[in-house]
Amino acid sequence: MPSNRCDAIDLNLTSAHRTFDVLRAEAFVAGLQDAHDRDPDALGPNTRANFEMGAAMSLQDCVKAHGEQSRLFRGFQKQFEHYDLILAPTTPVSPFPWSELYLREVNGVPLDNYYRWLALCYTITLTTNPALSLPCGTDHQGMPFGLQVIGGFRGDAKLLACAEALEQATANDPRLSRPRPDLQKLLASAVDLTHIVTHPPVYGGSRGGKPEVGAM
Repeated sequence: MPSNRCDAIDLNLTSAHRTFDVLRAEAFVAGLQDAHDRDPDALGPNTRANFEMGAAMSLQDCVKAHGEQSRLFRGFQKQFEHYDLILAPTTPVSPFPWSELYLREVNGVPLDNYYRWLALCYTITLTTNPALSLPCGTDHQGMPFGLQVIGGFRGDAKLLACAEALEQATANDPRLSRPRPDLQKLLASAVDLTHIVTHPPVYGGSRGGKPEVGAM
C-alpha cells in the first residue's frame, strides 16, 4: 500500500448511540448505587438521569448492548488490516461558550441528551482503540480545530509516534499547525472569577439572578 494513500471509509456505526447509552448508564448504576440509595437529591440532574436510566434497563438491554459493542469492535478492527490510522474530527462543532453546560443542537437539529455532541469520541470509546486529539489549525469560525487520530487496537505507541510525525510535518504551515492563543486577550477576561471553577455557572441562583460560578 502506498505510504501517501488516504481513502474515505464507510463504517456502519448506527447502533453506537444506543449501545453507548446503555453501557454508560450501566456503569452509573454500578458506581453510584450506594450514593443514590443514601440521597438521590445529592446527585446532579445529569448524573441522576443517567443512574435512573440504567436502573430502569432490563437484562435484555444490557446483553444486546454488550453484543453490539463486540460487533462494533470486530468491524472497526478490520479497517486496520488496510490502514495505519483513521482520521476524523474530534467534535462536529466549534468550541462553544464555557457558560453553556452542554450543546443542545447541531446545525439546528436538537440533540436528545447532554453528551450526544461527543458522539465522534464515544464511538471510539466503544471500540477501545487508542485515540488522541491533535491540534490542527482553526475552523471556519477561527476557533481551534482538533483532528481525531485513531490507532489500531493496543497500538498506543505507534499512534503517538504517528501523531508526533504529523505535528512536525505541519509545524510550519499556519493553516494546519497548532494555533497559539493570544495571552493578552486571555488576561483581559470579562468574567469575574474568584474561585477555582469546576463547572459552568448555574443561572437563576441566589445572587439576584446572576450566574453562580461552580467552585471547589
